[in-house]
This record gives sequence, C-alpha cells and structure tokens, in this order.
Amino acid sequence: MPHQQYSARQLRRHVITWQDVCRANEQVTCELYNLGFWSERLNKVHVYWTAASWCNYGWYLRHIYIPAITGAQLSDLIVGRHTRLTDVLRHEWAHAVADRHQSLMDTKRFVRDFGGPYESTDAVHGYDPDRHLTVYSASMPCEDFAEVFHYYLRHRGRLPVRLTDKAIIVRKWQFVKWLARSISSDRTATPTK
Repeated sequence: MPHQQYSARQLRRHVITWQDVCRANEQVTCELYNLGFWSERLNKVHVYWTAASWCNYGWYLRHIYIPAITGAQLSDLIVGRHTRLTDVLRHEWAHAVADRHQSLMDTKRFVRDFGGPYESTDAVHGYDPDRHLTVYSASMPCEDFAEVFHYYLRHRGRLPVRLTDKAIIVRKWQFVKWLARSISSDRTATPTK
C-alpha cells in the first residue's frame, strides 16, 4: 500500500470523514489533470465514502471506495503508523487509469517494465529496493504500477534524485510518463469531481 510514515498516535488521523475524502480527491484529480492523465473515461469513475470495512481502501467494481475506518487503520493506530489519504487516492486512481485505458496497459512495454501483464496476480520478483518503490510493489505488476504512478503524481512527474541510479525504477517511471503523453494527446475532458 502507499507510503506509510511513523507518527504520534492520534485517533483523528485514522478516521476519514466525507470532507477529508472530498478535499483529498479534489487535490488528486487536479494532479491527474495537470500531469496529463485525465480523460473523459475517468469522469465515469466515482469515489465513494463508506462507513467501515475490514478489507481496506480499494478499486472495486470500477469505482474507488474509501472507508471511514478499516482494520488496517486500526492496526496503524496501534503501531503508530499513518498513511496519507492523498497517497491512497493516488494509488487507487492509478488502478482507475489502468482500467479505463486498458489498451495502453496491454502492451509489451508494460510487461517488460513491470515484469508481467497488468492482470497477473503473481509476484514477479521478491522485494528489491532497486526494483520496487515499496514492499507492496513486489506483490503484483498492477500494484507495482500503482505505486510508481502514486509516486509520479506525488512528485509532480519529477523523478526524485535518490532514484536516478535505479535503472529498473527509472524505466517504470518512463512508462508512466509515456502513459501521460498517450492519454493527454487524446484529452478533451476536465474533472467533474
């Protein structure tokens, strides 16, 4: 899952309100638009706020679901971790972009860069910091893509200096950049969120 940071235990950080979802989603959809990922197809994706879930946040049934509280959030509270809602949404919007632009994901380039087809449920490699941005990235090619996409949005498309010597991560970053150019060349929509 997206980047976690250790912080003082505060219940408020682990309960998500509707206002939190609206504010974070507005920020992330603006990032999507400004970096060239927004398209008419994404206007059909909705972000739903739900009361509670033992599962987690997620991309289900072609929409994004953000629970007010999850088992993972309670676990994070206990151990003192915190995941930013904007990072969660960046990650989930990556799945939405992939779903709505599937032909761009079903390419030899994706398989080469991420080690397997987007739909594969098999881990391609064990976690390696020279290959993956997070441990979760190593779980499946689609999660690896979503984590790179999330970092791409967070860093406004600029590769952090600490990653420039990691050739495999650079190649994945270049795929996301190519994806933005491919989508923006066909763009007419603005976010309606």
